[in-house]
Amino acid sequence: MGLSLNIDMSSTAFIEPLPVIEFVAQLLCRDISVRPLTDSDRVKIKKALRGVKVEVTHRGNMRRKYRISGLTSQATRELSFPVDDRGTVKTVVQYFLETYGFNIQHTTLPCLQVGNQQRPNYLPMEVCKIVEGQRYSKRLNEKQITALLKVTCQRPQEREKDILQTVHHNAYYEDPYAQEFGIKIDEQLASVEARVLPPPSLSTMIVAERRMSYPGSANGT
Repeated sequence: MGLSLNIDMSSTAFIEPLPVIEFVAQLLCRDISVRPLTDSDRVKIKKALRGVKVEVTHRGNMRRKYRISGLTSQATRELSFPVDDRGTVKTVVQYFLETYGFNIQHTTLPCLQVGNQQRPNYLPMEVCKIVEGQRYSKRLNEKQITALLKVTCQRPQEREKDILQTVHHNAYYEDPYAQEFGIKIDEQLASVEARVLPPPSLSTMIVAERRMSYPGSANGT
């Protein structure tokens, strides 16, 4: 048959591109503005968000992206940092209000940490949105696994249809590199010789009576 192009469908989990406030509320299964976060809540949030890319939403069209390195142990209203070489210190709440005209509402929540320990950079959760297209590499829980299997399980006919649609969408016959090397890719699946194995004949013994069952099925009653 010569060279062949192997195309198949695969699936994986991605992080939903939500505002971080909404993501955390879904993670904890509660309204996070009602009561303060517990230590276990903070650990759960930090574990889920570490390494995730976010973009800021408080600067109009300037959507700078950052990778989350951690979570502050203090609430946003308690955080402060030097803003110049003279040692002038401002709180995060004050800085965002004066610099961007943004009034932070969720001041009891911790900030996302996107810098290092030497030069920490604090971002309030409410100004951050998860960047789209990030693969979820952590372990899925049973509910998530069930949901993924429900979406990805396909009958052979459906899988074949999706593969053919992918081939047609990619339009390999128009690819300039394939044309340059004289490569032609068929839009149909390859046909190979095969045979169907006959179902085995099963039998059961009941009180010394030998009885033939229908081919390919078994009944223990």
